[in-house]
Amino acid sequence: MHCKYHTTTTRLKNKTVFIRIIAIAFVFLYATNTTFAKKKKKDKRVTTSVLTKAELETQALFIEAMQAYLLGNNQEAVVKFNSVLKRDKNNDASYYQLTKIAYESGNMDKAIEYANNAIRINPNNEYYFQYLAEAKAEKNDFDGAAKTYESLVKLKPKDYDYYYDWAYMLSKANKLKEAVDVYNLVEQKTSVSEELIFQKQPLFIKLGKIEDAVKDVEKLTKLYPNESKYQLLVGEIYEANKQFDKAIAVYNKVLAADENNADALLALAEAYRKKGDDTKHTEYINKVFGNQNIDIDSKIMTFIPYIEKLAKDSTMKKDVLKMADLIVATHPNNMKATTAKADVLYTSGLKKEAQTQYILATQLGDVPSTVWIQLYILDLELDDYDSLISHTKKGIAQNPKDPFGYFYNALAHQNKKEYKETSAILLSGFDMQRQKNADLSLYTPQLKLQMLIALGDVSFELKNYERSDSSYEAALEIDPNNATVLNNYAYYLSERDNKLEKAEKMSKKSNLLVDNNSAFIDTYAWIMYKMKNYSEALEWIEQAMELPDAKERPELLQHYGDILFKAGKVEDAVAQWKRALEKGGDKTILESKIRNKKTE
Repeated sequence: MHCKYHTTTTRLKNKTVFIRIIAIAFVFLYATNTTFAKKKKKDKRVTTSVLTKAELETQALFIEAMQAYLLGNNQEAVVKFNSVLKRDKNNDASYYQLTKIAYESGNMDKAIEYANNAIRINPNNEYYFQYLAEAKAEKNDFDGAAKTYESLVKLKPKDYDYYYDWAYMLSKANKLKEAVDVYNLVEQKTSVSEELIFQKQPLFIKLGKIEDAVKDVEKLTKLYPNESKYQLLVGEIYEANKQFDKAIAVYNKVLAADENNADALLALAEAYRKKGDDTKHTEYINKVFGNQNIDIDSKIMTFIPYIEKLAKDSTMKKDVLKMADLIVATHPNNMKATTAKADVLYTSGLKKEAQTQYILATQLGDVPSTVWIQLYILDLELDDYDSLISHTKKGIAQNPKDPFGYFYNALAHQNKKEYKETSAILLSGFDMQRQKNADLSLYTPQLKLQMLIALGDVSFELKNYERSDSSYEAALEIDPNNATVLNNYAYYLSERDNKLEKAEKMSKKSNLLVDNNSAFIDTYAWIMYKMKNYSEALEWIEQAMELPDAKERPELLQHYGDILFKAGKVEDAVAQWKRALEKGGDKTILESKIRNKKTE
């Protein structure tokens, strides 16, 4: 019933389920409720009671209300429970059910009102108090919740879970000393326990009572002298309060008893780092990473902050690479160690070396999808499309349910202009999504969107315009304000002279969403061109040409030439076609335009 370590929300989830289960018991207990008990005859030999017709009708109405509640018909249940209360104003069971309904619907004020009424009638029912406390907590009235749990403690003095709830609410109300006092009370009534000590630690620290926190933990060190974790906790308390020398002394004491204690070595390295002693920090970091007795997971967790720092400070590259090499040397042929080194190389900008390490990592046992994805991204950044195809095939073979393999394989083929292969692999990815055992959580809206964009693009290249359009329509359902989708769809429609008004609206919207994008501006200019609005087309394409990247894009230069030609500026058009040809534009088309000095 109690949930000592959880937030208020979590606490009620468990409680609600339990209370809902026991609620049925009220139906059966109802007949014995004092509210319905008929006056007994004075003859003491008479031990039974008989319900009147009105009482039976009220009881039947209560049962109907319970049935409605259990079936999830809360509105109906509320009406019927209130009808019960009109018949019997002291029916605590109805107030209790109304409390639950109000709580579950988020109406804490009503829940508190109903719970108080239930308690007024029956002050000995612990469940009424529980709901009252939790409703107050939901309103951030932690002081009120604490007082309610205090009442519960008085009602159930041997139910120590209620003491924990009381202390928890006191801490939420920032009554830290009072919370400590409650935990101490539990300790007096029971015994010293790890659970109690750990509950008190953050309270002592917030109160600034560091030595009290230490003394409390030392109770455990005396009880369990061979358990180093409690001694380390003492060090952590000092460290958390920047008393680094005291923390270091504690950690060294642990190491004196066990020189290979991994946790102590890690703690000592971290303490020296926080103290600002780089020499000692490096010394102990090396001892950590070179120690066979420390597991790889602990080392990786220690190593991650260094990779994060490296991303911000390239001067650390040499030192962090040394750490990575030491981890790999200590754990040869370990996938996690090899991946850690690959991460360092990638962060350092050594992409080819990183690629080699990631490839090696994929050969060392069961590889998580994150490693494969990092390799895919790296292949793409290196424009190594053949490697990307090879790696994605291996990734798909290892985990055919992972959509990223299909997506990146498709990108590789698309960049190689292998459109049939691109289409086939994307369709395979979508087919995998539709299978019964597919992990749909992997198919995030963003990933599905990117896959649909790619499918829309390649379907256009394959002249499968129906699939191209349907892919983009599906993409817009996911994100109707995605500028890339709007632009691409609009452009492909304009290329087919199809639905130009729709294309114009989408292109205009994309330009409103994204400023100064030469490709987006060019799309709108081209739609104007297709609609024979050459003056506006020229205005827009000249806006695009003012942007730095436009002069490097052969397609834009060709469009500029075509629009200039329609505007009667033939020589200027020829000049732009020549520039497009120089930048790698379609040779056959451009040479024809230049030679004939016309667009067609």
